[in-house]
Amino acid sequence: MTGETESAEVIRAARDLAYDDYLIALLAPRESQADLLTLAALFGELARIPLHVTDATLGEIRLQWWRDALAANSRSGHPVADAALSLAPRLPAPLAEMMAPVVEAHAAELYAEPFPTPSAFDAYATAPVTAAFALRAALFRQPQLASDPVAVSAAATLGLVRTCSRLPFLFAKGRYPVPAGYLATADPTAEVAEPALRIAMTALVTQAATAWTALRPQLQRISPDLRRVVLPTALAGPYLRAIQKDGRDILRDVADPSPLERSAKLWLAARIGRF
Repeated sequence: MTGETESAEVIRAARDLAYDDYLIALLAPRESQADLLTLAALFGELARIPLHVTDATLGEIRLQWWRDALAANSRSGHPVADAALSLAPRLPAPLAEMMAPVVEAHAAELYAEPFPTPSAFDAYATAPVTAAFALRAALFRQPQLASDPVAVSAAATLGLVRTCSRLPFLFAKGRYPVPAGYLATADPTAEVAEPALRIAMTALVTQAATAWTALRPQLQRISPDLRRVVLPTALAGPYLRAIQKDGRDILRDVADPSPLERSAKLWLAARIGRF
């Protein structure tokens, strides 16, 4: 596969599998766009696995392939995996190590069982965004920004919002990656009743909205460098509005802000810091 063809495949994967991150990459400085499109494609490839497989074993096999590919010292022939490996020399830790929490988060989505504790759920919800921010900061040559308190809060908030928008897809497959205590059942193998699930989802959305309300004023005061790292957080507001829209079934309906709204929100955040 030629470099030009591989690049086109990565761009296509980013656009098709992680449209929000695709838009975010296009707003980055030109010299960073290819790297960020690679990240978008990589995260999109991993995120789609639990949503497309019906059998947990098949999902585990696919995730293991990615574990091995990201840990390899040679090309696999997969355009996204190979492009991701090209980022490794500029990262503060091995790519496989930085992506491990993301892979484990998606592995948890292959099973019906809820999380035993709220802290286990929080780790699951936050892991993909925390890793994405760490990778963005490293590629912008300022890895220390990923540990800034605002970045940490932004990762937790956006992670929860994204999880709330993702849960209806998982509920439809009979998987319940929410805190077990929210479901009011002591038996993790028991069938989850819809009223309990609705209460759990409502609680998580309320938690996300509260976190966003607290975080948003902090985002208005951050430096342009930190803004580049946490830019995806600008979409927390549009997704929360879509999730909370009147008449929407919180368990079944997909939260899907319009592409125009998403593009406008990202542009305002990137250009003038208006989150």
